[in-house]
Amino acid sequence: MTGTTYYYSGGVYYMSSGSGYVVVAPPPGAVVYSIPTYSTVVYVGTTEYVYVNGAYYVPTTKPAEQPPPPDPNPKTAASPKEAEDPSKIPMKEGGEEQNYEVVAAPVGATVPYLPEEAEEKTVSGKKYFVHDGMYYRAFASDGDTIYMVVEDPRKQA
Repeated sequence: MTGTTYYYSGGVYYMSSGSGYVVVAPPPGAVVYSIPTYSTVVYVGTTEYVYVNGAYYVPTTKPAEQPPPPDPNPKTAASPKEAEDPSKIPMKEGGEEQNYEVVAAPVGATVPYLPEEAEEKTVSGKKYFVHDGMYYRAFASDGDTIYMVVEDPRKQA
């Protein structure tokens, strides 16, 4: 993150590009004071992670890197697909002493959805989904599809 300026609003990260901004993957190590309310808590062992659109966060007491924007209206859209303006997405603050730090996807985490940008890839005859360099396998669970973070199958010999 050193030397690069990122902007964060409504759970979305941006970088300056020419005369505008482009959406980018959350940079590992970034610390924010709030995450969207539609986030999902997942556990790997006893470690709690918060999952939001392909990004994983852990609660932290490290200071957030940007001051919080004005409070959004809680009656706005519940997910980024429904919201045109990320600043209008309802956010959940970590509390007085808690913020959220972006971390790499933990192997073994299971999540209920993947971002639309996830790509299907076949490795050694098995189907995977890849997002932000991480591999996921789809599984059935109580009639729903869930996705588990797995080791990069290309590195297994």
